[in-house]
Amino acid sequence: MKLNPPPRRKLRVHELAAELGWTSRQLLAELDDRGEFVKSAASTLEAPVVRAIRRDFAPTPAPPHEEDVYPPESYGLSSSATAADKLDKSFDEALRRVKSRSQSSPSGSHQSKWTPPVLAALLEEVVAERGSCPSSRDRKEAQRLHRDWAAACLCGLDDDEAVMIAWIRLSGGRRPMLAAELSRAGIAPEEAALRLGYGGREDVRWPSVYERFRDRKITRSEAIVAIRQWRERHRAG
Repeated sequence: MKLNPPPRRKLRVHELAAELGWTSRQLLAELDDRGEFVKSAASTLEAPVVRAIRRDFAPTPAPPHEEDVYPPESYGLSSSATAADKLDKSFDEALRRVKSRSQSSPSGSHQSKWTPPVLAALLEEVVAERGSCPSSRDRKEAQRLHRDWAAACLCGLDDDEAVMIAWIRLSGGRRPMLAAELSRAGIAPEEAALRLGYGGREDVRWPSVYERFRDRKITRSEAIVAIRQWRERHRAG
């Protein structure tokens, strides 16, 4: 018989903080260090974030009270001294294996931390721009940009992760307010990436709509007109 897996549960910030014995402010600070954009203690955390926090900070269970301890004979044959010795040896061997793996890869605990997809995309763009392996400086720069992109969501940028990542790929992760301005006008990142000539015709000789808007070669109104003409031509076949 198969058991149904436990449901993936979301928690609010204050609920998880109470579970850990923290204040909401302490948990918000930890989430900010991880690159998570969380507005308040009433905000809901996704299941992967909750799991990562629990894995790193969940308190160890308290030892059982005396009245909860049962005599060894009540557990059957597995409670005998011989069986206990075997279990101790097996546990010791498993513990040694875990310790040897952790010593051979000291950075493993850091790498196991879950990274938000938007932050990961920004880190990739920062590393690609500098042409180097990720460093602490790159991670700090990516976190700063992550806060800028989160702020742009308050100015009209679509906060869907896939859409934000598409804008990041198009812009190299820079100047999120330009993406917010085009997004507020109803232009998708795939449309902003189009190279359009006169009348909404696709023409690879032209820079993309986004590049022309970024370089102030066209205004937002002209970008809207170009995309509208392209849509009409696209619908007409």
